Amino acid sequence: MVAEWHFEPHTLGSTIREPIAGAFFAAEAVSEPGEALVREGIQNSLDAALHGGKILVRISLVTQNGALCRQAAGLYFDGARQHHEADGNGLSVEDLPQADDALTLLVFEDFGTGGLQGDPTAPYPAKGRGENNFFHFFRAEGLSDKEPGKRGSWGLGKDTFFRASKINTVFGLTIRNDDERHLLMGKTVLKSHWVGDDYCQDGYFGIVDDGQTLVLPSENRTDMERFKQIFRLERRDDPGLSIVVPWLDPEITEQALLQSVLKNYAYAILAGDLDVIVETAGIETLLEKDSIIAEAQNFSEHHDIVPTIELSEWAIRGVATENRITLAMTNPDRVWTWDKNLFTDEILKELRDKINGNQYVAVRVPVTVRRRNHVPIASHFDVFLVNEDSNQRIRPVFIRDGIVVSDVRAPLPAPGVRSIVLIDDPPLREFLRQAENPSHTVWQGQQVKRDYTSGVGDLSFVVSSVKRICDIIAAQDKEEDKNLLADIFPILSGGGERPPPQSRYFAINQIDGGFSVTPGNEPIPVNTQAEIFVAYDVRRGGAMTQYRPTDFQLQQPPIHYLCEGAEIVEISDSRMVIRVMEPAKLRVAVTGFDVNRQILVNIPDNAMVIPDA
Repeated sequence: MVAEWHFEPHTLGSTIREPIAGAFFAAEAVSEPGEALVREGIQNSLDAALHGGKILVRISLVTQNGALCRQAAGLYFDGARQHHEADGNGLSVEDLPQADDALTLLVFEDFGTGGLQGDPTAPYPAKGRGENNFFHFFRAEGLSDKEPGKRGSWGLGKDTFFRASKINTVFGLTIRNDDERHLLMGKTVLKSHWVGDDYCQDGYFGIVDDGQTLVLPSENRTDMERFKQIFRLERRDDPGLSIVVPWLDPEITEQALLQSVLKNYAYAILAGDLDVIVETAGIETLLEKDSIIAEAQNFSEHHDIVPTIELSEWAIRGVATENRITLAMTNPDRVWTWDKNLFTDEILKELRDKINGNQYVAVRVPVTVRRRNHVPIASHFDVFLVNEDSNQRIRPVFIRDGIVVSDVRAPLPAPGVRSIVLIDDPPLREFLRQAENPSHTVWQGQQVKRDYTSGVGDLSFVVSSVKRICDIIAAQDKEEDKNLLADIFPILSGGGERPPPQSRYFAINQIDGGFSVTPGNEPIPVNTQAEIFVAYDVRRGGAMTQYRPTDFQLQQPPIHYLCEGAEIVEISDSRMVIRVMEPAKLRVAVTGFDVNRQILVNIPDNAMVIPDA
């Protein structure tokens, strides 16, 4: 039976459903397509590695010409042409390939993986019956059967391959390790459209058995060999997945692909988990642990790539050695809080000496992960630092299980400090994986608020780790003069002297980007609890009653806090509750506010306005 294109007409009364609420066709969905394709493709390949071994990914850019191009068009595209050219199908008319256009391709192949496993005849997800990556690659939309601890699955990541094609079309040839089956199938994603009849949005390239409607993959070995030849695949009989993206988005270039690999997967390459080949015009660039730094030096316009890779290389060699400094664990029963007490005097001295001496620094931060309805479990993450003696503020790089989480909104540390935050211990790794958005670029507090005790505050602890460690090492946020704001308030009219200060347990001080709370002029009893309320000042009415969560939320970035001599009992929206444990050492610093607005900070019977920063 010959594989061909199949499109299903709408049946009477069937729901009209457009793919992913139109996300395939939104302009913002296709920004930096090369970056997204590399990130999503490689992370799913890493997830499918056989027995946790090294994988090889080959990414090839190909331009077909002449007879081979016409043969490919006749076999693999002509059967869908009228659907690709139909009005209202979501494709751009200007981008549609013409009959005499050269066939541009991207070929993405992984080796050392298990291929697309699962029942290829399953029309629906089979929860509880094992993973079915074949189903999630070809038949699912916005679904994933990803298990805890997995980097990714072919639920959402494959969308980037469809978006990279001008005709939203992808072919997949997989050889499976478990049953050694060879399967070939294709899919095109359109909007519902009219071609002499109303058609559903998806079309499939495969075979349909007599009396059936479900399109199945071809297992004809002759078809396989012809497909490999036409699209220049390297795969022979080794297990894995080969993806072909026809009529490629022109923004996906060799340079974009190499840069994305270096930016997102240098750590996995240096760790020996991954090799990548990028090929174009017959020239191969191999990125592996012994060549990656030399290749990165070719990207002079992206000067941050090489020093970050060098720090990654040191982290891999030094993470289990005596170079690592381990901090004390935060209170296991409370939200994780940065406190000077996490550092002994000896540790602080060693860290200061290494930072000032421009040496690499490795810091292990122990934490207790508290998943609701589970026994709390000890975990940790590692922070790697080096001072480059520059005026540049360098964004920390966060790596979760080999994946760079690229858009974490972290506060910037002191100028010149380059840093990597590595999360690879399973309990914390799963906590942060759950906090990620589908594209694994951002950690979001709402994602873990339901399932983890103090999940939002604990996430903020990790995100702010580099800056808070630097602050404590360098003592940059020095205690402000308790009478700092006294000079801002006017002297009484008539030339009178200032009134004597009121008796207060707490002083509220202005610092860069926010405020701090320190001891006032009255002794604070140990275990005193205090409520701190914060709002942006308003022209009319009460600021506290007019607070809106869209102004800021104390438990979420960009707001960050440092607590010494006290512990945070509660934190949410505009309210924070602290318990003072060591009054003489009390200092709570909260930063990250809009510097163009005034802040009103209120500890009952102890309130004042913080002027513009």
